[in-house]
Amino acid sequence: MIYYWFTIIKILVLRKFQSEVGYDQTIRRTFRVGPFDCDGLRVMTAAKYPIYMDFIRWELIARSKLFKAIVQRGLAPTLGSQKIIYRRPLKIWSKFDVILESVGRDDKWVYNVHYFEQEKEVKAIGITRALIWKRDIPTALTDIMQEIGATEKKVPPQWVLNLFKEDKQIIQNANLKNYIL
Repeated sequence: MIYYWFTIIKILVLRKFQSEVGYDQTIRRTFRVGPFDCDGLRVMTAAKYPIYMDFIRWELIARSKLFKAIVQRGLAPTLGSQKIIYRRPLKIWSKFDVILESVGRDDKWVYNVHYFEQEKEVKAIGITRALIWKRDIPTALTDIMQEIGATEKKVPPQWVLNLFKEDKQIIQNANLKNYIL
């Protein structure tokens, strides 16, 4: 967790020295697989991919007008769901890029696709949907987007929407089960 918070603080501090990006701009950041990212086989463990996805989303928020709109209102960007497809491993000490593409939004969710790329080959893809919270209540994303000048909604591709189609039902079914230990 120390590395996680160190990186988040670094992103927030460096935002003042970097150019502003659009809320829907595709951004790229290069990372290196460290020894604490790896499992016993010296490849990045599955648990680390979401952390790097967090870093790039934080960078987008920090460097765009979203930061001011979210912080001034005391809001919290929150991940609602994520899916990750692993294709090839990332080996220890190797560099890789994480590319964040904002693929659309609706009244509640913002949809992003994260590409883990190394030597022009996609090694993994992470797809997320996120929303904005205040005191455990989802806030109207539309107000925030209008505040930063985002008037057009971009409908996410159908394949992205299909990935999250059954999420609510899955959670409801899990809550209905009686777990016996």
